[in-house]
Amino acid sequence: MPFDKDGNWRPNIKQEKFLAIPTTIKEAGYLGGAGSGKSEILLMMAIAMGWYENPRFKQVFMRRSFPELRNEIVPRSRDIYTKFGASFNKSDMAWTFPSGAMVFLGHCESDKDVSKYDSMEINLFTPDEVTSLTEYMYLYIGFTRVRTSDKTLPAIIRCAGMPGGIGHSWVKKRFIDPCKEGGKVLIGRGGNKRMVVVATLVDNVNHIDPEYTRSLDALPEAERQAKKFGSWDAYSGQVFSEFRELHYPDEPDNAIHVVQPFEIPSWWPKIVAIDWGMKAMCSVGFAAISPDGHVYVYRHLMFFGKKIEEWAPEVKYFIDKENPQDVIICHSANQNRGEPHTIYELVSNGLDVPVRLGEKNRIAGKMLVHQYLRWEPVITPADDVAGFDNTLAEWILRNKGLVDYHKYLASFEREQKKEVLPVLQFFDTPEVRVICDAIKSCTYEKTGMDGKKKEDVAEFDGDDPYDMLRMLLHSCDAFFETSSSIQANLQRTSEVIEKLQVTGDMTTYYRQMARLEAGNKVQAVSRFHRGVQ
Repeated sequence: MPFDKDGNWRPNIKQEKFLAIPTTIKEAGYLGGAGSGKSEILLMMAIAMGWYENPRFKQVFMRRSFPELRNEIVPRSRDIYTKFGASFNKSDMAWTFPSGAMVFLGHCESDKDVSKYDSMEINLFTPDEVTSLTEYMYLYIGFTRVRTSDKTLPAIIRCAGMPGGIGHSWVKKRFIDPCKEGGKVLIGRGGNKRMVVVATLVDNVNHIDPEYTRSLDALPEAERQAKKFGSWDAYSGQVFSEFRELHYPDEPDNAIHVVQPFEIPSWWPKIVAIDWGMKAMCSVGFAAISPDGHVYVYRHLMFFGKKIEEWAPEVKYFIDKENPQDVIICHSANQNRGEPHTIYELVSNGLDVPVRLGEKNRIAGKMLVHQYLRWEPVITPADDVAGFDNTLAEWILRNKGLVDYHKYLASFEREQKKEVLPVLQFFDTPEVRVICDAIKSCTYEKTGMDGKKKEDVAEFDGDDPYDMLRMLLHSCDAFFETSSSIQANLQRTSEVIEKLQVTGDMTTYYRQMARLEAGNKVQAVSRFHRGVQ
């Protein structure tokens, strides 16, 4: 209940700040952790601002699904609105006040559902748990349906939410990244203004059950940081927050790192990386480099508590069969343990191929993982954005959709060179998904005694696949740096094979392949090495 025993409602300090945002600010977010009074402030806004007394006022309070409204919001709104004489129409999911003002409890389960609001003039659009919505839902309703024909009424968006959900990325980018502490007026294209108030349960402590606070402490660390402290950086993936194993509707089609397995052509260059461990996991990853510059991790072998002579034959089988360009092992394998041979030497002998030691630099390896996981192009804003038409942008969004809307926005940014994004992708197999799980489990080291934030990934049980991946990408990077002619030949080979698949002309195929082999012998590329590190 938002009311005290005397029937009064008193906003907390952060809720007061949110209510004080002027209506000249089109968008405002009440964002942060669980238990901060998010739904309450959106339900109370029309009452607190007195708009419920205007017969022309319309608010749309939105959740993603109908069950959320039915099970949570309808009971909470009943506790509030009946005190002000409002009646509820169940079929319309709308509260009507004696003045005629209305608050609709709406939902939007798919992008196409936005059309349900096409005939409405919405004065106050309040999407609750906004990170559960797609960017298209938010922009379409907020920028094409929010308007007013009454100068005494607002035409604004006031949203609330916390980290996580399919909309995490776009909400963070729109509200949090420009000003993490909140309270700053942000000016977007067309002069559109927005603000954010950052709140957590600490700001609403007088209305929170202590048991609820303790229950948050029992959550996994990433989720605890997000829900208890409103941390947008700690949620879902943490260090590598760009990692995607599922496609989010509000992100481009290429924003995915897990793909269905396919047959790797025998002539694609392959790389093997080994993070050796006896008591811990021995992680062996296999990656292939495609002609267009993708790196596919297609196989992952794991050995627990096995000696080298036990697991080496299985690894050797694939190495002999696939002839990888490079085989690397963790630098720690070269340590002298007082035995006749180092691990590095034993592995080299067991695999019967040249093996080199991996890079030592963990920070560089972490940055390389970021680089290979990146799916967003680096955009350089144009110096001159004259000509941008906010009205036209809204028309495109309303009539053409989100894809054309973003194309219009992009036309005011400098053209970037085309990139293969993301470079790194993983086969969707149980063994390879172990690497994905390690990526998602990566957190930063704790702050040091000097108070400075550590940049490296903290060690944890099960981090062997991540360490293996760092070495694997170092080798891939070396390949891209030193083998541009090989990569060009791979592309030409790919084109010859694709042409054969279309025409079936074996004579032309053999002739073209003979020319390629006479030039650089792409089918028998020698191993590349930088020497022992």
